[in-house]
Amino acid sequence: MLVVVWYITFPRSLWEETPNYLGLYINFILTRPQDAFLFVDTGPSDVISWLFIPVYSLIIIHVVLHLIGRWRKQQYHIINRKYLVYLVVLALFVLSFHNASQYYEWYWNPELNAPGYVDTWTHITSPWLLGALFTPFALERYFHWDRKYMWFFIFGFLTIAALGWEISETLGAYHFGLISPKFFNYPLDSVKDIILGAGIGTILSCWIYEKTVMQLGE
Repeated sequence: MLVVVWYITFPRSLWEETPNYLGLYINFILTRPQDAFLFVDTGPSDVISWLFIPVYSLIIIHVVLHLIGRWRKQQYHIINRKYLVYLVVLALFVLSFHNASQYYEWYWNPELNAPGYVDTWTHITSPWLLGALFTPFALERYFHWDRKYMWFFIFGFLTIAALGWEISETLGAYHFGLISPKFFNYPLDSVKDIILGAGIGTILSCWIYEKTVMQLGE
């Protein structure tokens, strides 16, 4: 109800200059599918990252382990077919969304000389995908813990990943001589990104896993 009230009362004039993000995103994946799904353009150096390889590789590993596990009647991870479909869709969306954001430079708001609000969503979707890829491995069972404790493992994993990314991003900007508001990670911005990554990323990945696998098992 609060969201509906906010949307209705929000001044329409402030939306006039807002880009059609959905239209631009769809146009990007239709006209540049290779750039959308097979590469990840990221970082202050504008280099091509091969991040899509481990992402797709982990999905293939899950599929193979799922098939072998059913054949040998052994559980190598805790997963089902619904979750495998969800992983494929999520991976394609996150990679293409990040590439579209980089292509259209949605990360930066030149009028405010500050990160754009799309930057918030990219810092949520990345750890969401990362957590979703590792949640099925059920590391907590090696400690003889209940499956519900996966939240602690994923939160710790995503926190370390977020810290590593923020530090490497700042050092990378310094290394390439890009000390500018556009690339430099201010402490408050880094803290915001870490909270989004570790906090919201954990909630999304673990909650959807529980609903898709633990409550809708085959």
